[in-house]
Amino acid sequence: MATGEDPVGRSFMREAVAAVPVIWVGVIVFMSARGLVQSLQAVFDPILPSAVANLIYLAMASSVARILGGVYVLGLAWRKSPRFAFWFTVWAIFVILSSLAFQVATLFIDAFVPTLSPWLMTGLVAAISIAGIVIARRAGMPPRPAAGLTSANAAPVPVGVVIINGVLGFILGGGVGLVLGFGAGAVIVDWLEVSCFEGGCGYAAIAIALLFMIAGGIAGLVFAIWRTRRRRAAPAA
Repeated sequence: MATGEDPVGRSFMREAVAAVPVIWVGVIVFMSARGLVQSLQAVFDPILPSAVANLIYLAMASSVARILGGVYVLGLAWRKSPRFAFWFTVWAIFVILSSLAFQVATLFIDAFVPTLSPWLMTGLVAAISIAGIVIARRAGMPPRPAAGLTSANAAPVPVGVVIINGVLGFILGGGVGLVLGFGAGAVIVDWLEVSCFEGGCGYAAIAIALLFMIAGGIAGLVFAIWRTRRRRAAPAA
């Protein structure tokens, strides 16, 4: 009985993991619709600062794009289209970038008080989105070439694959750089004894963190492109 049940259990686990991208699209579409309704209620506040109102308008536009893109991706999943993996990746990258851009924008608006929880939520969204990308691309990946295929016979890396991996590398590298930058910024500001008058030390720490984020993003981009080309050029095992 055990030997007969094991393949069924493994098959169920594979199907459950393969469903993660579709479930994640549904979650983001629901959360975006909920946020859109809340934003519509907030923009009618007469005392809302203009900078906050503009940011809310951008967040609403982002929510609409997430919903429309998510519905399209869900349609591809329903039809079991081979294009699902590609468009899910595009949609997930937009979700990551828009979430990160919103959090960075709040650092430059005085009405927002910086807290750790929104950044943790953004990191969670990015982590699940990246996991979904990996799962979707592996599910739609063609069979590996036969053993003995040399780099001379291997097909060139598609431009779309290089771009997607480069963007993912930029996001991951930038996220790591931002985390390290906040720690380094706090140490450097304290070491240089930067004045905190009118938030000067905080702005200095943020500037250092952003520099680390840019440097980490560039490093991640270069590494991802190099790694993508190297893996395709290597002979298949």
